[in-house]
Amino acid sequence: MRPLAYTLVAALALSSVPTFASAQAAGTPLSNFFACDASGQRQETGALLGSVAGALLGSQVSKNERVLGAVVGAGLGAVAGSWIGCRMQVSEQQRARTAFETALNTNQSQTWRDSTTGSTGRVDIINANLGGGGGVAYGQPTSTANLRYTGRVQPLRTSFEPTNAQFTTGNTVNLRASPSANAAVVGQLRGGQTFNVAGRVAGDRWLLVEQNGYITGYVAEWVVQPVGGGYSNVSCKLVQQTIQPRSGQATTERYTACPDAGGGWRLSAA
Repeated sequence: MRPLAYTLVAALALSSVPTFASAQAAGTPLSNFFACDASGQRQETGALLGSVAGALLGSQVSKNERVLGAVVGAGLGAVAGSWIGCRMQVSEQQRARTAFETALNTNQSQTWRDSTTGSTGRVDIINANLGGGGGVAYGQPTSTANLRYTGRVQPLRTSFEPTNAQFTTGNTVNLRASPSANAAVVGQLRGGQTFNVAGRVAGDRWLLVEQNGYITGYVAEWVVQPVGGGYSNVSCKLVQQTIQPRSGQATTERYTACPDAGGGWRLSAA
C-alpha cells in the first residue's frame, strides 16, 4: 500500500502540472509571473520555490522510488517556480516586474528594493542574443548631425543605428519628445497605422519616427512591429533574477525571454 504522502503529492503534481505545461509551451507572458493574487498576509520572500524545493520534496516521497520522486518533485518545482508573484507582496511584485522589463528592454542590469518588506532583487541579462529575432536590419551607429526634427521633438544627443524600414502599430501608441517613457507626448500613432523609421537609438530600443524628412517623435520598439512580421531584430535573451528576502537565503532563477507579437515578452524556464 502506498504511503499517504505519496498519494497526496502525486495527486497535487498531476493536478498542477498540466496547467503550467500548457502555459509554458509558448512561454508565459512576463506580467503573469508577477500577477498572483496575494492573500494579504505578509510574504517576506520574493523568491520562487523552484527546482531546489521540488527536488527536496521529491526525495521525501519515497526512498525506494527515487525516479517517481524526482518526476513529482520536478513537476511541483516547475509549478512553484513559474509563479513568482505568489510569494511576494504587491509592492514587491511591482518593483520586480519593472526591473525585469527594464532589463530586457535596455540590456542593462537592474536592481530594486522594497522599503516596506526589506526584500531586494537584481535582474541581469546573461546573454542578449540567443537568436529568434529578425525582421529589420540596422546599420552601424552613426552621427545624428544631419537629422532634422519637428515641433517639440528633442534632438538625439547620442548616435543612432540607421535603417529604412516601415513599422505598424497594433494599438494606439504615443510619440515621445525624447527616447524615454517619461518624456512628453508630442503625438500619437493610431492602431494599424504604418509609419517610416529612420533608425534606432544606439544601444537602446527607441525608434526615430520619420515623416517627410523630419523626425516627428520617438516610439518604443517593443510596442510596434515591423511590416511583414518579425520582432525588430530583437532576439531571445537569457535572464537571471536573484531575490533576497529580508530574512533567509537568496534565490536565483534563470529564464529565456523572447519577444511576442504584441511587443511584450514571454518567459520560459531556462
